Amino acid sequence: MLQSTLGRVYDVRVLRTGYPGEARDLARQSAKSSDVVLAVGGDGTVADVASGLVGSNTPLAIIPTGSANAVARSLGIPLQPAAAARILVRPHDRRTLDVALAGERAVVHMAGSGYDALVMRDAQRSLKRLARWLAYVPPALKHLTVPMTRYRITVDGETTECVARMVLVANGAFVLDPWLRFGDDIRPDDGVLDVCVFDPPHLAATLTLLLWFLVGHVGRSRFARRLRGRHVRVEASPPAPIELDGDYAGTTPLEMKVCPAAIQVIVPRGAGEPIAR
Repeated sequence: MLQSTLGRVYDVRVLRTGYPGEARDLARQSAKSSDVVLAVGGDGTVADVASGLVGSNTPLAIIPTGSANAVARSLGIPLQPAAAARILVRPHDRRTLDVALAGERAVVHMAGSGYDALVMRDAQRSLKRLARWLAYVPPALKHLTVPMTRYRITVDGETTECVARMVLVANGAFVLDPWLRFGDDIRPDDGVLDVCVFDPPHLAATLTLLLWFLVGHVGRSRFARRLRGRHVRVEASPPAPIELDGDYAGTTPLEMKVCPAAIQVIVPRGAGEPIAR
């Protein structure tokens, strides 16, 4: 039981998941009788819980305990679990967000195919618990020279064919850290998805692209381009690996559509806008 500074008392029920997708089902059931549904975990857990809350008036609260915690970072939620929990018992705001739907799975921050999916697939779970985001460094270095993939990307009915190392479908503006942004105009509440295509042809070009990331202006690189739309389908030949909010999810095709204003998230008072660099 929690006592808020506003005199409100929360009766807290703890539900543990035992298999993939159970968090979605538990959240959907809990939304019918709860004032708040709380996700304790990383971005994948947050996405699973959000999947069960799409279209519900019940807000989502987040206690980040994962390796990257990109959703919490993007919303200004403290990364310390105790500090994140205190948001519930102090004056706070609600923020309405879009999600991208891939079947029944809601993607809150980002999905991708190619290089990033290989990194997510090969990051060791035990190392993620110990080293958080540093666990992604070994597979990131391992796959720097991953071969290019031929992609067919359809956005709102218009098809683009290209050869690329990575394709991201972004609802959020950055990867791993707010400094590593794809663009200052990418928002999780604008009703569209941003498709970011990265096609450096060799290692030197990949390192150049990385430097543009590090200085916060990846959009200036000639090896990066963006498409925007509400419905996205990504196909690859041969099929390429995909990830959804940091969880490896098999191979292409990947089909997603934006669901505007789909969920409400409890955020710290005054944190109603995306964090800036």
